[in-house]
Amino acid sequence: MNRLIHLIALLLLTTTFEPYAADAARRIVRVSDYGLQPGSGRDALPVIRRIIEENEGVRGLQIRFDKGRYDFYPDAERQAAGKPTTVFALTRTENVEIDGGGCDWIFHGLMKPVRLSECRNTTLRNVRIDWQQPYNSQATIVSATDTYLDMEIDAERYPYVVAGDSLAFVGEYGLQRIVPEYTNLYDGTTHELLYQTRDVPLGRDMFRARVTDLGNNRVRFHYRPAMKPAPGTVVVFFHGRYITNGIEIVDCRQTRIEQVTIHHTLSCGVFGIRSHDVAMVGLDIVADERSGRVFSTIADATHFIGCTGDILFDGCTVSGSGDDFTNVHGMYAPVAEVCGERSVRITPTSRDQGFRPGERVWPLDTATMQRGRPLTSAGSERIEGSRDLLLHFREPVAGRIAAGNMLENATLCPRLTVRNCRMLKKNRGRSILVTTPAKVLIENNYFRSAGAAVLIEGDTDLWFESGAVCDVTIRNNLFEDCYTSGNNIVDGPWGWGEGVISISPSFRPQDADAEAYHRNIRIVGNTFRHFDCAVLFARSVEGLEFSRNRLERTRTYEPFYRPYNLFLDGCRKVRVENNAFEPDFPGHNIAIEHMHPSEITQRGGQPLAIICK
Repeated sequence: MNRLIHLIALLLLTTTFEPYAADAARRIVRVSDYGLQPGSGRDALPVIRRIIEENEGVRGLQIRFDKGRYDFYPDAERQAAGKPTTVFALTRTENVEIDGGGCDWIFHGLMKPVRLSECRNTTLRNVRIDWQQPYNSQATIVSATDTYLDMEIDAERYPYVVAGDSLAFVGEYGLQRIVPEYTNLYDGTTHELLYQTRDVPLGRDMFRARVTDLGNNRVRFHYRPAMKPAPGTVVVFFHGRYITNGIEIVDCRQTRIEQVTIHHTLSCGVFGIRSHDVAMVGLDIVADERSGRVFSTIADATHFIGCTGDILFDGCTVSGSGDDFTNVHGMYAPVAEVCGERSVRITPTSRDQGFRPGERVWPLDTATMQRGRPLTSAGSERIEGSRDLLLHFREPVAGRIAAGNMLENATLCPRLTVRNCRMLKKNRGRSILVTTPAKVLIENNYFRSAGAAVLIEGDTDLWFESGAVCDVTIRNNLFEDCYTSGNNIVDGPWGWGEGVISISPSFRPQDADAEAYHRNIRIVGNTFRHFDCAVLFARSVEGLEFSRNRLERTRTYEPFYRPYNLFLDGCRKVRVENNAFEPDFPGHNIAIEHMHPSEITQRGGQPLAIICK
């Protein structure tokens, strides 16, 4: 009995003093100790730089803020040169924690809030990130006719000028013209992306139109608009696309972003490259509706290239981002020529695409896009006078790599988990894009996406984002009125996916015997509340399962796309089992192409009609 009492006492002591011991192992630095107080309007950048410089090499540094507002201003010379100023620039640190204590970081001008390079075990928590003047601008439709389009602009939030018959915006970045590639429309009440609109729905003639100032914060574009949106419709203008990321994670290990809200950044909200284990818990990348905005980040809410380990989203929300909720992928490298027994010339399709020594490399024949036996990289070097690289291998390449092949990094393949998240129709593009051969789990989420809720590609046509998936589970999610801005609308056939769930690699099967590109994708136990037929588009998948899903009809929008629930192109070993279709759900069918009906096994529930295309 005495031993038991002793053990209980020891356990209580350990539990009681654990927080103290954890803090004792840290060096806690409060910004207030440096005279930085919230709400002062003082530029916080010099203080943060001083803290980082004075604690260089310290393991276990914790930087703490008091609740309130902190302003950050760019270096004038860098801003004048068009270069961003980084605030938290951490390199090769260990166990650093930045705790905002619920504070607001407000940035001015061309700035990058956080850049982590070769850091280990970094945590950012309890902070809200925003800009005093965002890089996007916003207006409201007043009237649209056959000869003009009138807009109202809040000149206090989005200062503007009409000069030389054109509209420009003025502020902390200087004079900003409108980028013609992107302009989006949002419902004035719900702030959702307008049904059946995508990029530039008002027509490209708008950017060549003569503009006059009508006074009272109103301007007129003199031209024939491609459509006539209702008064009150919100227009978002872009002045750039990929300027600088918000939180950048490069060659890091164990990064955690927790209870962080991002209202605006000048490109992606969170961007990771070649990093291992990134966890985002309670990360909200959302429009600041208190200020009347419908937009948040300029580009993707989050984007990860060539990472490893686990990428985790848990309890996150996205709205207003200028592109997808997340995009997780590797990069294909086209082979230009074979240069000797153990070397090839490749054309990089992204930055930092040199295959590092020891990394495994899959060769792929573009005719079949099947992965060959991997080789081992011996490193790469830049070819003088060219952007191409000379990639060396430890093994001979004869008979294994040829000019025209693609190379894929078999080492940089992260696992992805997305759970308990909300992805809303308040951002352009899709929600989840993923191409990784490692395990993918998408569960217990709410999707209300403008484009495809989940897009699985493998792209050899445009972005070269690799590669074929091998283990994907999509389960227990609610998909509600997704895919309202899909294909064949307004500005052409290239859309934001092919259905609520879209599996559409660049590889296209030519017959019913072509080997599949993707493998083992399970869509089980989900609820689809949808206004149209197009729930699933799947191309070139072996081991596809669509089971125990419930399909309920809504009448929120008019149907506009393919009259098929499941469109399967070149798929193999398909199981469609025990799904519950409401009687009035449109379709009740499966369309197939480049495959035999015998590839589909149907069990339980009402059998779906199979239509051969």
